[in-house]
Amino acid sequence: MKTPISKRILSFANKAIGFILFIICAVAIYNKVVTNDNLQKYGAGIKEQFLKISFSEWSVLLILLFLNYLIESVKWVQVLKDVNPMSVLQSYKSVLVGQAFAFFTPVRSGDYVGRILFLAPETKLKGVAQMAWASYAQLLITLWMGTLALFFNLPFLVWLKWAMPLITFAAFAIYFNNRQYKGWLKKLNPLQIKQVLKLKLVALSLLKYFVFILQYTWAVKILAIPVATIDLWVAVAVLLMCLSIIPAIALSDLVIRGQLIVLLLAPWYSNGLMLISLSTLIWTVNFLIPAIIGSFLLLGFRIKR
Repeated sequence: MKTPISKRILSFANKAIGFILFIICAVAIYNKVVTNDNLQKYGAGIKEQFLKISFSEWSVLLILLFLNYLIESVKWVQVLKDVNPMSVLQSYKSVLVGQAFAFFTPVRSGDYVGRILFLAPETKLKGVAQMAWASYAQLLITLWMGTLALFFNLPFLVWLKWAMPLITFAAFAIYFNNRQYKGWLKKLNPLQIKQVLKLKLVALSLLKYFVFILQYTWAVKILAIPVATIDLWVAVAVLLMCLSIIPAIALSDLVIRGQLIVLLLAPWYSNGLMLISLSTLIWTVNFLIPAIIGSFLLLGFRIKR
């Protein structure tokens, strides 16, 4: 039986954990932004472009941000329905906290850590596996749309036109394979999910993908970048596909995204600064703002026992 002193110590530690996590995330986010090459090199020009954006135009981007993470929260609720039921609001909070951790970890792996903080101890391992299914569904849509985009007369990455359809087909086949394993692999059987749930995840991932496309489309409009919509969609689809198949690189890195968008849109638009402004704007809305919000949400976090 715990003494009053030990109870007070545990209570204090439980309340302090959120503040400690907030400090860790806040410092990491600050360092990530301050030391970013694109912001150091093009900061003044990017700031000038941002100041031209009106409040109403920012509002549309923020609405799309809300929709983006709302869809992701619904996916998280769906995969946890039988493991650790939670409301959409609770899910939204855990997804944002996941973004705070993902912001400064390789390949955004911290997203898993942030989300499972809100799960009951006995469901954390299963939660990681379930989240992997949701991420896999998003990868399928990204590969599928990127593969289609490669056939719209993209003047480079020709070899991918023939490799990606095979990779995409194999990825879909593995995802929808619902066999029950035997032998030492049978330990994986409890991690399988129902085909209906898999289809729901794919549908939600497709919806989220369209939100991504709308974000880029709106950002191009408010920055007055003269690129045809179909050319933009093709470039963005290939961009997202490239980011998804290069796991060795921290995909949230603004520099990598900036250079890729410059490369992909170069045949139609040559102003590199404006394209870096585009990349920076999307990065700010999709990653920096959610990470900052998620780090503040950690202030109210108390570890589950």
